[in-house]
Amino acid sequence: MANFLVTGGSGDIGRAVIDALLAAGHTAVCHYHHADLAVLTARWDDRVTYWQADLTAGLAVRPDFFEQLDGVIYSAGTAQFGLLQDETAEAVDRQYMIHLKNLITVVQWIIPTLVRRRCGNIVVISSIWGETGAAMEAVYSAMKAGQLGLVKAMAKELAPSHITVNAVTPGLVSGRMTAALEELPLILEDIPQGELVTPEEVAHMVLYLLHERSRHVTGQVMRINAGWLI
Repeated sequence: MANFLVTGGSGDIGRAVIDALLAAGHTAVCHYHHADLAVLTARWDDRVTYWQADLTAGLAVRPDFFEQLDGVIYSAGTAQFGLLQDETAEAVDRQYMIHLKNLITVVQWIIPTLVRRRCGNIVVISSIWGETGAAMEAVYSAMKAGQLGLVKAMAKELAPSHITVNAVTPGLVSGRMTAALEELPLILEDIPQGELVTPEEVAHMVLYLLHERSRHVTGQVMRINAGWLI
């Protein structure tokens, strides 16, 4: 049994990851921001604890629970739609904080614990747009690409301590955000399998990366996109 922090734990992918962790016998720390804590506590038992933090702002103090973690799944993120020329400095800063700056902070906080134990796992839920880019999501694409560079660099740096670092790059994932897309039928026509990725499929990939049998899988970008990017 291991204990993992899941940032963005109240989101569609984050909830699926925590469900999968519990089913596999692990415990979890669920990070959330705006979600109703009562709804979250009703979903899970006491194997889940909670950390409220705004990852679009700076993180100042390392919580004590980082000493009890065996790894982190960084799933926090938010899309930003619009022409690059219209993006405000504030919007760019929010994207930078949640996708890169606080990812760096969180892993800086957990690395000393994992290095002492000479084991552990870091998984970053990135995006297909980090690999190929998306019009109207230039800033988001840039931040997601930055995550992939960070993952590969961290994997090299932490390999001597037997800590694995990997990224998962989902395509379009079913959930609250995609349900409101007016263009969804057209997008599905462009996806070879004609289907959305499910949060549970992303969670399954995460569990694979956390498994002992995957201890030599590190620095990898795991695509799950129904053939949208090959």
